[in-house]
Amino acid sequence: MNLRMVEIVIYEEYLKVDIQETCKKYSTIKKWAYIKHDKDDTRPHYHIMLHFGGASVSTAQVAKWFNLSYTAEDGSEHSGEQFCEKIKGRWTDGLKYLIHGNDTQQSKFQYSPDEVIANFDIKTEIANAGIIGDFEHYSYAEMLRYVNTLPVSEKGAVFTRLRNLWQLECQVASLKPDRQIEVMFITGKAGAGKTYQAKRLLESQGYDYCISSSSNDPFQDYLGQAAIILDDLRDTHFERLEDLLKILDNNTSSSIRSRFNNKVFNGKMIVITSSVPLAYWYKQYRYNNVDSLEQLYRRISCYVVVTDKDLTIYNCVDNYGKPAGAGQVFVNDLAEIKAKQQNSRKDYGQLFGKFCKPADIPENFFAPKSEQIKINSEGGK
Repeated sequence: MNLRMVEIVIYEEYLKVDIQETCKKYSTIKKWAYIKHDKDDTRPHYHIMLHFGGASVSTAQVAKWFNLSYTAEDGSEHSGEQFCEKIKGRWTDGLKYLIHGNDTQQSKFQYSPDEVIANFDIKTEIANAGIIGDFEHYSYAEMLRYVNTLPVSEKGAVFTRLRNLWQLECQVASLKPDRQIEVMFITGKAGAGKTYQAKRLLESQGYDYCISSSSNDPFQDYLGQAAIILDDLRDTHFERLEDLLKILDNNTSSSIRSRFNNKVFNGKMIVITSSVPLAYWYKQYRYNNVDSLEQLYRRISCYVVVTDKDLTIYNCVDNYGKPAGAGQVFVNDLAEIKAKQQNSRKDYGQLFGKFCKPADIPENFFAPKSEQIKINSEGGK
């Protein structure tokens, strides 16, 4: 039988090789882990987990590697292949079995991960396996990244399971009567550093986030992150003010219209960046529906004005959508960072000069056109 993952279960007295040396001897064994169970109700025995990456190895070959052959009491010879089994479930399920960490093993003696000898960080691998479906501590995006680290043979099944759990989580989230989110509005001219400062703020709080710059479907890239940056947003991106108010509502969860599937924002923070100050949004409502505008302003937890030199933080806006209070001023260090990046850029002219012949260009080629005519006329050309 050819397998990509094998578990060897053998009594201690039957083991004739050094497990670690044997595992290191064969490059086909990509991952290995083993433990001696000597606190169970049975005789002391070893559990050895082997992972061959994308390759498949016969159980007969594995038996030869570990010298599992033996002679029975009746004199018959056996290859020991019966000691090699297919791992039940996923690789991580097998790892949990080593320490009796699966749900069905809670009544058995619980071994410490420190007792497992492996060529990888088994604690981290077991911990990562536990994130699937744990939407309280991890986002759907983080779970997807974990699934992508799994062997190809496992990815499909785990992804299908995760996608179903995510759809269920979104439906359950839409049933919640309330939620607690913060909304930040950052305004400033293009290139001042609105998005840069938004990312720094979210990273400082340990939030994973996505950046949406799609005007027709701003939530198409949202995958359950703790925060979303609605980058370079305009009031024209939402045909109705009511749609934006529903998204920013701090009291009621609701589905958000998206091209492929309606989504529910179950994160903690929404950051809006825009070169158009909030006071200029939905100006047609100024005289027709003032209450709706005031609802928008009340949803803004923080208002930030970014310039090339500094950024000013306000805790709220007034009834006209303008920042209220004196505000706190901080230095905008983006200009200094851009200058360093500019100095560290490659000299592409020098690079092209290694394989391109310089062109013969007249001295006045880059002069203004009027200057070229003057030079040419003076030169009698």
